[in-house]
Amino acid sequence: MKKHSHEEILLKLARADELARAGNSQVDVCKALGVSVMTLHRWRKLPLPKPEAHILRHRADDREPPASPPAIEEMRHVLEELKLENQRLRKIVTDLLLEKMRLEEAAVTASSRQSGKQGTLQALLGPADSR
Repeated sequence: MKKHSHEEILLKLARADELARAGNSQVDVCKALGVSVMTLHRWRKLPLPKPEAHILRHRADDREPPASPPAIEEMRHVLEELKLENQRLRKIVTDLLLEKMRLEEAAVTASSRQSGKQGTLQALLGPADSR
């Protein structure tokens, strides 16, 4: 089991965000980072300090007001991520529904062929009680 430092995690999370914004799936992002999907999910839930937060703290020490509240920018970032994930999930659901419909149609076709064969066989052999 490999332990990653906080800096490595922050860098990999930033890279994951870039790849996700580029339209890569979560599996592709994880392969590029060399971590599992669960690890990435766990890292995103960690209360790690953001690099911007360090900059804002230094500005506060210098008595300079921050340009904008970090909460709004973080919320926009989270909203973008959720929109991308929502698009990917909708595509997956659509693909699964189409596959389900194809399988149901194939099952109906197969059962109608089989019942048609049984009817033809009974017509050729005649009634079963006469034998």
